[in-house]
Amino acid sequence: MNPRDLIRSLAAADRAAFSREVLAPVFETGGVRLRLNGVACEFVVKRPREFEAGFHILRLVSPREAEVVRPAPLADVRRYLALFPRARFVAAALHGSTWLGLPSAPPEKGVRVRGLAPIAIAQRLQLFDTALVRFDGTLFLFESAERAATAGWLRSQLDDGTAPDALRRPGLLPAEREAYATQWKLREEMRKPPEQRRLEAALGAADAELVRYAARSDQLTVTYLVDGREVTSIVERGTLTVVSAGICLDGTDAEFDLTSLVSVLREARRRGE
Repeated sequence: MNPRDLIRSLAAADRAAFSREVLAPVFETGGVRLRLNGVACEFVVKRPREFEAGFHILRLVSPREAEVVRPAPLADVRRYLALFPRARFVAAALHGSTWLGLPSAPPEKGVRVRGLAPIAIAQRLQLFDTALVRFDGTLFLFESAERAATAGWLRSQLDDGTAPDALRRPGLLPAEREAYATQWKLREEMRKPPEQRRLEAALGAADAELVRYAARSDQLTVTYLVDGREVTSIVERGTLTVVSAGICLDGTDAEFDLTSLVSVLREARRRGE
């Protein structure tokens, strides 16, 4: 084929590509990645005013832009999802509007999962449901929910305050127990006073552990463990800026907050050994 014929052929292929419709998962914000003629392409998406995340039919209007035409028919969505390897997750926590799941069975070939993973397009999912998902190389796309009876029982146990080690139900999967323990821990954390959570987070960032604290006006007296040794410091209540470190810092206490102070304490002990 001579160069002019090749150019005409490519131009005709482009016109065909950008006049067709394609199915893809689309979210409230962001673009989509589509594979055209074996090449992955990023597109900005024009959405209608009334829009809900899900599987939609898109029309490609330019090499960089696509517009939502309509929601995809269920039969087309099923055929689309069937193209990808399958996995199963137990819905363990909701982060914003995104469910995070724990793997409940060995996934099909081509899928690797460690720990919590986000599940996309999962508006119908409920806590502790087992989600059948498909991995498209980037996203775990929700297909359907399973084990609804077990999930409902776990939710009722959580509402009743049943501790994770007190769960008794035949056939309960390890991933369901782990998801329950994850949610139990999250709820226990949220029951703590906000000030306690804040101190634990500040100390945890430096690998130290809160023992107790006491509030006095605009200051907190904080006792904590650093490498197994107990330390007591006084910090400002609003900023956690150090007022009194508990060791001599030659008047530089206020240059540190509770998190950075832990490193100073470790360094002081290292030099003293």
